[in-house]
Amino acid sequence: MKTTMTDDTWIEDFTVELRLRRVSGPAIGDAIASVRELLADSGQSAEEAFGAAREYAASLDLPVMNAREQAVRTVLLPVVGLFTFLVFALASTAWFDQGLVLISVPQLLLLAIPVLLTLMFAFPFYPRAVIRQRWLPPVLLVVVGVTSALAALFAPGSASDAWLVFSALPLLVGTAAVLLVLSVIGTVATLRSRDDDEIVEPLQAQGEAKRPRGRHLLLIAVNWLFPLIAVVVFAMVWGFSLLRP
Repeated sequence: MKTTMTDDTWIEDFTVELRLRRVSGPAIGDAIASVRELLADSGQSAEEAFGAAREYAASLDLPVMNAREQAVRTVLLPVVGLFTFLVFALASTAWFDQGLVLISVPQLLLLAIPVLLTLMFAFPFYPRAVIRQRWLPPVLLVVVGVTSALAALFAPGSASDAWLVFSALPLLVGTAAVLLVLSVIGTVATLRSRDDDEIVEPLQAQGEAKRPRGRHLLLIAVNWLFPLIAVVVFAMVWGFSLLRP
């Protein structure tokens, strides 16, 4: 039996489809406002008036954001941050153990999986599949968790068993510095932005006047997530080292 989609659900799907096509926030707001206006005038449901949200979004000729700039901001910087954080976590554990970061080939391959899964967001088909297939995000989280756990199991027991050997202190200091620099870059970019990509419908513009500040604060907090988590990881590893006999 076919179920009828509500207008709100249709508009949510429509918004996602436009986002996946890199349509700018103001253009999405205008498109949503036009949809709401036509529905109010016609009395039809969104599905009756426009058909499937995906097909209708594809039929519109709307301004899009620069693909390269968006890839750098939404994919490259997070991937660099994720990789740096993983190295920092390894260096933290090694610093309180034997002062050396020991990496085996299987461990390196396993640690590369979360980075590759994140890097794939640069390809249009991947984020579309993640958003449209509701079972896929939980599967990806499980894969990341399992690979991280398995990587710990494949850690070499001694330098002679390792494929790569690094001194922990330079890696610890270097990765901490990179995490701080990435957070500063993200914060500066957030403070300089004018919310050009925020979705605000024309009729809501006056009511949304105070939202950018709160949104900026949230984005700034997100920019500092990796350094904050790194501090927690370092403190936990330090605490565990003190409990060792």
